[in-house]
Amino acid sequence: MPKVSEDYKEKRRYEILMAAEKVFIEKGFSGTTMTDIVTASGLSRGGLYHYFSNTDEVYQALLSEKDSEVFEYFQNIESQYDTIWQAIQGFVGDVGESLHSSNDSLAPVNLEYFIIGRHEEGRKDFINSRFDEAVTSLTRLLEVGVNKGEFAPIQPIRTIACFLLNTIDAMNIQILIMDSEKADIKGQTDALLIYLKHALGITQ
Repeated sequence: MPKVSEDYKEKRRYEILMAAEKVFIEKGFSGTTMTDIVTASGLSRGGLYHYFSNTDEVYQALLSEKDSEVFEYFQNIESQYDTIWQAIQGFVGDVGESLHSSNDSLAPVNLEYFIIGRHEEGRKDFINSRFDEAVTSLTRLLEVGVNKGEFAPIQPIRTIACFLLNTIDAMNIQILIMDSEKADIKGQTDALLIYLKHALGITQ
């Protein structure tokens, strides 16, 4: 039997995750079965189970894939702007844009997976790990602004990063149950920037 290369395995694993993403968005987490993912991926049942044992494993791997894209975004954003403050403004603007398409994303599935299913084994540990990584990435970006003399924060940088991420999470929940105009996403993102400008100690 010919040996399958690691590149092939990674490509196939990625294809499974992209197929599974569409199913999760359509059916939600609890409504998705391994059979659904088999059908969507075009693999045999044995082929799928070679990579993943259950839908929890698939979903966590999918979120890890998405997270790696976010971390890459944070690594690259600094070079896209003249200042770190401009980068932060760009990030908040990108968040506002993404909220308009939340219902066509994994946002509703995340709510189901992490909040409704929070008592399921391993989920709290997983979300805590994701949160720590996100806070670390954002904190590092803010620290660059401090080191460059752009920011003179009046709160700990990590606290500011936590507040920013928690505000985004709250807006994600709001937008799932009401339209963006009623949730006043534009006003809330503007308010978030007002807070950040004050908390980071930006005077110009």
